[in-house]
Amino acid sequence: MVARFLATEALADIAAAWARDHRLLAPVREGAAVLYRPWAKDMHPFLGRPPTSSAKEALLPQTENLLTYTYRKDRDDLTRTEVFLAEPLPQEPTLVLGSRPCDARGRKLLDRVFLERGVKDPLYEARRKATLFVTVACERLENTCFCHWTGGGPMSEEGSDVLLFAVSGGFAAKAITEAGEQLLAPLPEVGPQVQEELAAKLASPVEPGPAPDLSKAPERFLKLFGDMDFWMDQSARCLSCGVCTYLCPTCSCFNITDENSGMKGKRLRTWDTCMSALYTLEGSGHNPRVSRAHRLRNRVGHKFCYHPQEFPAATAQPEFSCTGCGRCIKSCPVSVDIRSIVLDILEKGDKS
Repeated sequence: MVARFLATEALADIAAAWARDHRLLAPVREGAAVLYRPWAKDMHPFLGRPPTSSAKEALLPQTENLLTYTYRKDRDDLTRTEVFLAEPLPQEPTLVLGSRPCDARGRKLLDRVFLERGVKDPLYEARRKATLFVTVACERLENTCFCHWTGGGPMSEEGSDVLLFAVSGGFAAKAITEAGEQLLAPLPEVGPQVQEELAAKLASPVEPGPAPDLSKAPERFLKLFGDMDFWMDQSARCLSCGVCTYLCPTCSCFNITDENSGMKGKRLRTWDTCMSALYTLEGSGHNPRVSRAHRLRNRVGHKFCYHPQEFPAATAQPEFSCTGCGRCIKSCPVSVDIRSIVLDILEKGDKS
């Protein structure tokens, strides 16, 4: 494999060049956080550690305008009203710089929901086709990472168009897709020394340690589904704040609302969270998930049971709706650890 070289001192200039043809989202440091921001003059991308936020917003914005509408009265018959709809403009080419392999793998899992359920979401599909991911391979794992539990890895290529490897003086850039090759075409090829360094990295990847066998997680979750004592214990610290779902690269729940101003309005899609008490509140006042325990059970069940059942994998290892990025663990204000919950499910479900 012949890779391209992206020098550290040239990173800002190269990103600026990419931004001329794409809506570029790059990670920048803001206090203690690393957040994706639209490219701006004099911006300095920070690729030193995983972004605090997920790259999911490039494909599924936190707030998205689905359409605008205008009501007009019929001048000849004021009892009649016409409605005129306007769809959003075509999606502009987008490039996400600095995501990690776990984020890029999230694209595949979002595709399951928005493209492979029989009815395709046209806005998601258009944005998906227009978006490229330039991903950074992980040099080390944080203590909250568990991508290898769910089929990923520090150098996973799944979902990426370009994969960057930290080398002396910058990054070796490997094209994964044809679009990635076109993106890297202006960059110089790596020299022999960097090529050897890259080959050594690929031959000796970061070893994440052993992963538990999660193949029985779906069936053991179902065994514990009605054990509310178990779920009350697991959710004892949970605040139902929803930060885990908002930072997750695969959570796909949304709400749709209309905002009116006189005779005009717009229809918005916004992220929603199953950890909210309002998520399942019915018009009658009944709520089938009245407690934190019920809501946490649903979130864990979706990741490690319902999704694998709805989208069976071709291998013995189920395809979970989780990439193991660890954001839900790292940013939880009360240190709820989904890994511990899954391990408890495996252990107690085996005895049920």
